[in-house]
Amino acid sequence: MPVPVPVALIRPAPGDVGMAGGVAVGVILTLVRLGHECLACVGRLSGRLYVFMYARDNESGTTMSQEQPDRARVEAAVAAFRMLSDATRLRLMWLLASGEYDVSSLSRMVAVARPSVSQHLAKLRMAGLVRTRRDGRRVLYRATDTHVRTLIAEALSHADHEVSGTPRHE
Repeated sequence: MPVPVPVALIRPAPGDVGMAGGVAVGVILTLVRLGHECLACVGRLSGRLYVFMYARDNESGTTMSQEQPDRARVEAAVAAFRMLSDATRLRLMWLLASGEYDVSSLSRMVAVARPSVSQHLAKLRMAGLVRTRRDGRRVLYRATDTHVRTLIAEALSHADHEVSGTPRHE
């Protein structure tokens, strides 16, 4: 599907009023079109900038994000969340999301015994959340991919809102 891009910059004379979704807008600055369909417009009303989005029914079919996941995907996600439900493993994953570390370094950083860290890493590796790379005699660990790194960052960002009382994003 093509990406919507601004195709028209409209600057009516001061005092001209446009309509966006049935709302009077002082100046329509940009229309975003996909083919012949207007998807959104950016406008100014009383000195404030507004973005008006046009929603439509998707009766022609559902997209991947709207389809219910199959059993295998749900079970894989549950297994990943189960691995992250342990505090030590979550702290390890937070470190591994930002770089590569060996077992000894991770053990020092999370203040957990080396054998315990090694066991946690083995579980994370079997779950597909961690990958390894050999560097001479050392084995370096890191988060598997961007999805895993994003999951860790989002989980801890959510926790930050819970703990600090910072308002949530919508």
